[in-house]
Amino acid sequence: MSVVPQRDKEIVESFQKQHVEDAFEYRSQSKAPKSLVTYQCAWSKFTGWCDESGYDPFQPPNKSHEFLASLFIASMAKSRKLKDASITCYLAGIRHFYHEKGVAIDTTHSEIRKIRAGIKREIGTKQTQKLPLTTENIKLLIDSIGRLVWPIEVRDKAMILIGFAGAFRRSELVAIDLEHLTFDQLGVSIFIPKSKVDQEMQGRVVDIPFAPGAQYCPVRALQDWIRCAKIENGPIFLQVHKGGNIIPRRLGDRSVALMLKRRCKPFGFSDNIAGHSLRAGHVTSAIKNGTPETWIMRQTGHTNIDTLRKYERLNKEFESNSAAKIGL
Repeated sequence: MSVVPQRDKEIVESFQKQHVEDAFEYRSQSKAPKSLVTYQCAWSKFTGWCDESGYDPFQPPNKSHEFLASLFIASMAKSRKLKDASITCYLAGIRHFYHEKGVAIDTTHSEIRKIRAGIKREIGTKQTQKLPLTTENIKLLIDSIGRLVWPIEVRDKAMILIGFAGAFRRSELVAIDLEHLTFDQLGVSIFIPKSKVDQEMQGRVVDIPFAPGAQYCPVRALQDWIRCAKIENGPIFLQVHKGGNIIPRRLGDRSVALMLKRRCKPFGFSDNIAGHSLRAGHVTSAIKNGTPETWIMRQTGHTNIDTLRKYERLNKEFESNSAAKIGL
């Protein structure tokens, strides 16, 4: 029987340790960073509630983690009026961290399903709809920005027009780098490495053509901002501090909503605006103008036509309405 030298054992152990580290590295990347943040918030809320209520998350009443989770979502719904979409996020976070700690929990358990059904009946499931910024709204905002004296005006114009024309989510918009842009005589092609529905990071390309007039042209606005900020690589949409100082630091996705609210405030509808308003406005405007659904889905990256048709139903609530046909 051969004896493995000590040196060889150390080498093998080193390789094995590296194998484990590699596996854990890829395992940690199985969830998107934003999902992990959401899960962490849900777990913190759950464990905080357990502590305040006198429960031990790992020694639940009736020896049932499902029962404890059902008590938690009922309490959240009663005290905070949380709707089912928020409950789904909480349960996903609870399930994730229980499983990380080796505890099995079934968040589709009949007890949880029954309580969720009761929450739906009492509170409802409809999410608050934010105002879509349609083509008319966008032109109004661009006109209000004026003569582009300050860098922040140049940046905001580019963000509004590119976000609207590309139908981007706010996270996609602020993630654009100079390396993602390809300009030609027709317009600009923007590579989106990943998005909310692209967890495998296959990426997609969004094409934005030149507009007939310079005032509302997203491609020219983007070029103006790149020249203004002297961007040579990295993030496109940068922070601009008071006094017009451009900081070479990427904007956060919340900045899109804050910028839109600020630009919409003089017109009195800023409270109904969100970062999603640009994307929703693109879809709403395209549907109104008779654009084929396949064209819209190619631009937005929607993979489910039923999701897209929610915008169509919203658009037709006023158009296909008997109150519009009674002669008033």
